[in-house]
Amino acid sequence: MTTRPTPFYVYTLPETLLSSLEPISFESAGSTSSPVTSDSIEHPTPANLTPASDPLADSSDSTTGSGPQCNTCKYSATSQDEQREHYKSDYHKFNVKRKVLGLAAVGQAMFETMLDELEESISGSDSSDSESDPLSDSTTDKVSNLLAKTTLDTILEHGDDDAMPVRSPFHIFQSSLLPPDDVLAIYSTLFPVPENSTPQDVIKSRQLPPKVHTHDASTPVSAIFMLGGGHFAGAIISHALNPQNNADPVVFVEHKTFHRYTTRRKQGGAQSASDSAHGKAHSAGSNLRRYNEAALEKEVRELLEQWKSYIDRAEHIFVRANGRQNRKILVGYDGAVIGARDKRVKGIPFSTRRATGSEVKRVWLELTRPKIMKKDAFAPPKSKPKPKETVSLTPSKEPEPVKELSPGELHTSQIVAFVKKSRTNPLAMYLESNRLSPDFRFEPVEQYHHTPTALHLAASLSLARMVLFLVVTLGADPTLRNDEGRTAWELSGDRATRDAFRLARADLGEQKWSWAESGVNSALTKADIAARDAREKESAVRERAEAVKKLEQSGLTANQNAATIGGRKLASSVVTSMGQEQQLLSGLTPESRMRIERERRARAVEARLRAQRQKE
Repeated sequence: MTTRPTPFYVYTLPETLLSSLEPISFESAGSTSSPVTSDSIEHPTPANLTPASDPLADSSDSTTGSGPQCNTCKYSATSQDEQREHYKSDYHKFNVKRKVLGLAAVGQAMFETMLDELEESISGSDSSDSESDPLSDSTTDKVSNLLAKTTLDTILEHGDDDAMPVRSPFHIFQSSLLPPDDVLAIYSTLFPVPENSTPQDVIKSRQLPPKVHTHDASTPVSAIFMLGGGHFAGAIISHALNPQNNADPVVFVEHKTFHRYTTRRKQGGAQSASDSAHGKAHSAGSNLRRYNEAALEKEVRELLEQWKSYIDRAEHIFVRANGRQNRKILVGYDGAVIGARDKRVKGIPFSTRRATGSEVKRVWLELTRPKIMKKDAFAPPKSKPKPKETVSLTPSKEPEPVKELSPGELHTSQIVAFVKKSRTNPLAMYLESNRLSPDFRFEPVEQYHHTPTALHLAASLSLARMVLFLVVTLGADPTLRNDEGRTAWELSGDRATRDAFRLARADLGEQKWSWAESGVNSALTKADIAARDAREKESAVRERAEAVKKLEQSGLTANQNAATIGGRKLASSVVTSMGQEQQLLSGLTPESRMRIERERRARAVEARLRAQRQKE
């Protein structure tokens, strides 16, 4: 939509232009764009969005049986507990929300794939025009994000079939002073049209008299408030422009901007949104952000109270607030200056940037400057004619066929996703519903030569919980080797994963597998692990005590030398004792050195206190 700037101002339009204005609108259906009256514009009716195919019908992970049934997901549970867990799952909630919108349910495997694609695409979502909280209340719910993305994809996929009618934010006029293909557009939010009236009559009634004073009490004013990301900008704006300054004609009767640190840097979102989604954090930064949120709310509401006389006589109140929490700071709270049902409260019908004083001026000029546009910009898009089939005389190059994944490759991608996310129950359900062994070999073989099974993959990723689940619950074979001749035990990356194998050996017994062939060390119980941790803790305490004792002895030796040796020898003895101390400390871990240093400082403080008490 192309526009051309005009020197006009909606509250001081020339009389010749006003008398020539004729309101027009366009039909939202059909391929032609004939002008009609503005009263004939209807609100759009959302189309019934349905996917091209029902993926649930062919889903390999949906089960059927005689147990409790979920009619939405076509899922059959084996017990009441399993059915309750299914109803609590994100997969069931996603399908319920799709059903409400008239969309078909999806299978478990496709749902996991859609979630993976969503996580990969979130990192690229950014906007330089509008500052919004990237982690708002709605974006904390993955199911809601996925549903919104699915609906948007469906609209984009079927958008060319029938254009959805969209109501224009403008009053559109044609004039004999303009070219035939041009129209004059004025934002309708400034001039709501009552019954038995026309837009041009309303605009004529709002024209300012000549030589009006900008700060007179009789001069109409409007209010603009912008709040988001800890930035606030508000202004009471006179409808009369400053004729002495064409570069900056907007007149602020009152204005105020300030900023508070409330947004979580490098993570996005307000602190209150994070507390609601993940629980209350107790870091210094989170406490500071909570304090600033409360201070910002207090400052904004105190400012609204100061401007109450101006707000009460304001003709329009434009509010841009990101999220429900920010809007509640401005509108509809207990004892609010601006009521929740105040008909003067309106949104800003275009994108805005960060809340600043200059942005408030830009918003007001954008709202009050009429725009000359092409008439075709408001006409509904014409339906594309179907291309006629023509016989090509030259042989066309056939597109390369898309490689289809084999059943084994499809199973591999699903199992790998479950293992990497440590999703034990969905993995067990998937293997059981598809009648797959826990030792299923991944495909293609050349891609998974290092981790050919789920147990190899879990061990290489140091997923101790998944390793224990695979061996004990699902019965995965720990003796299997990869193409390099290594068992899953030999791929274990940390002590916790190796302990999981040893716990499995203790639980399953020596007769279950050839543990010597698997390389797993001797069996280990949870009591053995607890006793080993206690021994290691005692050993660390003992080593720390011995190191402190040696340091004290070295300090005593240095003091004795200082009493008998003077001059340069004293300095050399001190240096020698410090060197011995450094040698003792060098053999300890960084944590042990830090503990010894803290204890030594504490002893020094106690010695000073004792010395002070003796003097007293």
